[in-house]
Amino acid sequence: MPDKRHFFISLLMLSVLLVQSQEIKINGGFIEDSLQLGSTVHYWVTAEYPMEIEVLFADSNYNFSPFEYADKFFIETELRNDNAFDSAVYGFQSFEIDLIQKLQLPVFVIQSNDSIVLATPLDSLFFEELVPLQQVSDTTQLIQNTQYNPVARLFNYPLMWIIVGILLIISLMVFFIFGQKIRDYFTIRRLKKEYGLFSNFISQSIHALKENVDRERAAQGLTQWKNYLERLELQPFSKLTTKEILALEFTSELKEALRNIDRSVYGNHRDAELYKSFQDIEDFTQHRFHMKIEDIKNGK
Repeated sequence: MPDKRHFFISLLMLSVLLVQSQEIKINGGFIEDSLQLGSTVHYWVTAEYPMEIEVLFADSNYNFSPFEYADKFFIETELRNDNAFDSAVYGFQSFEIDLIQKLQLPVFVIQSNDSIVLATPLDSLFFEELVPLQQVSDTTQLIQNTQYNPVARLFNYPLMWIIVGILLIISLMVFFIFGQKIRDYFTIRRLKKEYGLFSNFISQSIHALKENVDRERAAQGLTQWKNYLERLELQPFSKLTTKEILALEFTSELKEALRNIDRSVYGNHRDAELYKSFQDIEDFTQHRFHMKIEDIKNGK
């Protein structure tokens, strides 16, 4: 008995749906009669149905194969002889190359617990060939060429300027943080190089004067010493006389050595121990050099 009851209920619902489907008028079709690859064509849909029924058109999530959804234009529901009237125009694109392409769209009739799907009449379009497919697909006329042709590489200028900017910023940061230490390093390096050259020269002069007292050799030694001390102390020693040099507060210990050298150079006095005077100025210069290095290291 329950099975018969369910059978009659199902039969009743089916009859209701059939009656409603007869009252619903669905129509549609393509506006254009042909399409080109990738161009947009339009498909119109209309539905006339009783007011108590809810009808929905397909949205963008529906599979419109072989077409791809582009857009949709719809008109608000109108009343016609106590019936509702809906209409919409879809925009589709196709990238298929079938000569005839067909489409029909669904219209969903919403029920309380379920829904039925009606469809527009099947309509078709003709694919308009811009280039004959035989020419596109015929590979017998293709010329094969596997020879390598070198292609000039493009230089990535934006990346280059980014790297240059980063390096510039890093350089500025290093300069501001370690700039003074870097300058001190190169200053000390220069002073050591200059002192090395002077030390070699004065040592050779001392050795030569020890072997033979020579007035010209003594004059050269005195001139080189003044020039070096001028660069070390940043004072014009090359333009100062012995009296002016001894007037400086840190040169008093050179009094005897410089007077002996002056007597030999300017007074033509031959002194067998003249080399000792140059040893004294060498010791003095070496002491001043080490003091200068320490001042730089201590930030003076």
